[in-house]
Amino acid sequence: MISAQNLQQRLSGNKLAFSFLLAAGIILLVSCSTKKPVLITPEDTDKTAVAEDSNVPDTGYPPMDTVQWNEIDLSDDYENVIEELAMNKKESYSVKLFFPFEKDNNKLSDVNQSETKLGRMAQYYAGVLLALEQLENEGVNLDVEVLDAESGNFDLKLQSMKDADVIIGPRNTDQLAVVADFGKVNEIVVVSPWKSGSRISNGNPFFVQLKTGLVEHYEKMVRHALDNHELEHIVLLGRKQKADVNYMRLIQSIASGYLSSDSRKPLRELFVDEDSLITGETAFDSIFIEEDTNCFILPHWSFSADEDFVYNVARKMSGEKGVTDVVLYGMPILFESDKIRFELFRSLNMRIVRSSYVDRNSPGVKEFRQKYFGEYNDFPVDEAYEAYDMMLFIGRSLERFGLSFPHYLDREITPMLQTHYDIRRVYDDTENDDFEDIDYFQNQHLFILSFEDDRFIAR
Repeated sequence: MISAQNLQQRLSGNKLAFSFLLAAGIILLVSCSTKKPVLITPEDTDKTAVAEDSNVPDTGYPPMDTVQWNEIDLSDDYENVIEELAMNKKESYSVKLFFPFEKDNNKLSDVNQSETKLGRMAQYYAGVLLALEQLENEGVNLDVEVLDAESGNFDLKLQSMKDADVIIGPRNTDQLAVVADFGKVNEIVVVSPWKSGSRISNGNPFFVQLKTGLVEHYEKMVRHALDNHELEHIVLLGRKQKADVNYMRLIQSIASGYLSSDSRKPLRELFVDEDSLITGETAFDSIFIEEDTNCFILPHWSFSADEDFVYNVARKMSGEKGVTDVVLYGMPILFESDKIRFELFRSLNMRIVRSSYVDRNSPGVKEFRQKYFGEYNDFPVDEAYEAYDMMLFIGRSLERFGLSFPHYLDREITPMLQTHYDIRRVYDDTENDDFEDIDYFQNQHLFILSFEDDRFIAR
């Protein structure tokens, strides 16, 4: 049990309390048994004290561990008992959260602004707190320590986590690679709620990625397009740039495999000149087939490299298509960019591949919004839903499956408020189920968002 001064203020009515915590650089501990965040000082974190028993004789040999025998009833429940033992369950679990607050480089007043990085992370933190309250109501016992990964001494903070059962984060890719390898060496499960990638950590059965990867997005998009449209009506769009050519080559490979085709390029391709999108009379020439639905795939995803291009493609296509039916498939940037307006969603019948979506009309979301507003006098943004789902999922998984929980997550798909968790094992060019062959675990769930009746529908 943590013995320390309770912090009574929430992010609610007095968000300055949270700003103060960030400014002071204080470690936050949250216990499901106390419900409130708890402040501790650096000297409170020293857990190196060793209990000595003066009644143990000095034999000159290292002390032996006490051997305990458990009798197992060889009945119909035998397999269940064996499985329970393999799960390595505990009464309480230590969870370390590595958050990207970056308090040293952010204005602390931004904590009140949900459009800023610090404001979004404040919402994320608030979602975690609500999840911990729910977990306490369910009887899940967690001790959660929250640290800023992007301020102070990162390596020192990481080394203090050797007693953790689970580490969540960080967000920075380079830091995440270090933490994932740290988890692999120390046999600590590391959960990445923000980043995914096949090269972050390899041969690591302790690494769980909750975000779906780029290749999986392309696979979902290509398969959905091929299942719903004629092959000759599908056109892959891109620029004559190295990155675009690589995207297009990957998508063609996915399409070829899905179709069991010998062709290296089963999809039609159109290289779009960026100048024609802005100053040209036309950019798509006579590519539209008036009597049929025209399907386009736009594989671009980067805000820094692609946002203007994606917007101009959508704007120009909408203006040129006339009365022709068009379906435009794209990545999450189509949904997330402030430049893309509802009239473009509607005009181009967009199909957007995305791992999460908050349906404000669902009963669960309405209940969460009401609870969040009651706690914090504010409405939640996507980060709050994401954090709530993440923390509930990890806490419940620990309670059900113990420290070995990643190896049991592929038994079922878990629907949450803003996503589903469909965790699968990813192997490195093998078909084996051997423990050593697991590269990492990754969520495979993706929605196809379609704009229907002036609202998005996730399927």
